[in-house]
Amino acid sequence: MNLVDVAEVRRRVAEAVAGEDDEDVAVRVGSTAAGELHVTISSKHPGTYYTQWVDLRADGAVHLPAPDDGFTSPGAKGSTAGTASSTEEAVALVVREARDAVSYLREMQDRQADRARPAQQPLVAADDLAEACTFWQGGQNVGSSPVRAAARVLSGVRHYFSAPFVAAYDEQARTSPEVLAAGIALLRSVNAAPFQDADGWASVVGLLAGGFAGRGISSKPAEDPQIERRLRTGQIEMPLWGVSLSPAVAAGFGTRFLFELDGPFPAVPAWTHSGIKAEEQELVTGGRYRVLSLEERDGTTHVRLRWIGASGDRVGSNPLLLSVLAAAPGVVDSSLTRAAGQEELELRLGGDERATVTRKLGADTVTVTRYWEPGPSSNSVWDDGWNRHFAQLAASRTTTVPADVEAVLAAVIRGKEYS
Repeated sequence: MNLVDVAEVRRRVAEAVAGEDDEDVAVRVGSTAAGELHVTISSKHPGTYYTQWVDLRADGAVHLPAPDDGFTSPGAKGSTAGTASSTEEAVALVVREARDAVSYLREMQDRQADRARPAQQPLVAADDLAEACTFWQGGQNVGSSPVRAAARVLSGVRHYFSAPFVAAYDEQARTSPEVLAAGIALLRSVNAAPFQDADGWASVVGLLAGGFAGRGISSKPAEDPQIERRLRTGQIEMPLWGVSLSPAVAAGFGTRFLFELDGPFPAVPAWTHSGIKAEEQELVTGGRYRVLSLEERDGTTHVRLRWIGASGDRVGSNPLLLSVLAAAPGVVDSSLTRAAGQEELELRLGGDERATVTRKLGADTVTVTRYWEPGPSSNSVWDDGWNRHFAQLAASRTTTVPADVEAVLAAVIRGKEYS
């Protein structure tokens, strides 16, 4: 005789785990068509993918299907936590397993949060930061748009919407050494900055707390739908952007969207370094953001964002690679990253064509790897993304050339027939 009252177990389990459901973790208690209890624990945080199920079967067995962390094989088997012989025992078993799954998920999220923190940054000289902030605030006929483009060109992070004027800014930044230098200085300074919320930053710069840090965006009919689609994904990434501590200044940039930062974030108070435009109260910031809420009010989409990870925190600054970046023709996207003892420039040349240029610290030679579109093949498996990738790797060529711009460009531009 079955001594487990599944309906009663469901009621009591729902009460016991209700407090575990919050902004980051979803806990759902339900029943299957067969009358079995089904508890789902999953991540709401965009930086962590994880789902675990806890099932109470009609015979009292508590089963744990294999968790889904994005890498679980289709044939992965679960486990049985135990078999309950009473309602009390079933409640205890299910609640224990659900709470264990929640604890494991929170540990995963904590580890991911630690990994998302900025890497240690090279020191930026005060004069370089002052010059970068002056560029950002409109000095020397530049402004923030080209410097934000430089951050994209250097980090490889695309703008959150596409438009011809965005592509034009990227191309301008790619070929402008001064703008690239400003982008490097600000990316490194932002990623080395302390974390404060809006009121914390107001205190840092000697202003009254206003509980606000944000920026408005004007309406662009061709791009507004792209912005909306991006926001509905639940996250957005901007290596560099500016927010004001003044709601009036923020609204002055536009009222179609209003991005407002919630919680702590790293920033550089631009006017304290440039000595100009203090009335704008502008903080240069950047990172990956979680969309906490979207709300339409009086024609404005109010967007609450929370910083969840660094962006552009491993940007390189090798002069030779920067010169190659500025001189290489036909570049669609790019990135320049530093690692232990070397820097690597990636140039994406359209389609599957790209090149990587790697220079080790102090070396008088450079390694260039050139990739081309996979050639025609009678084997239809090349249509698969992974197989195309491996076909491209097989056809790639790596050469070592002198640390000279012309030699590097020759290796990048060369055709497939080169040997």
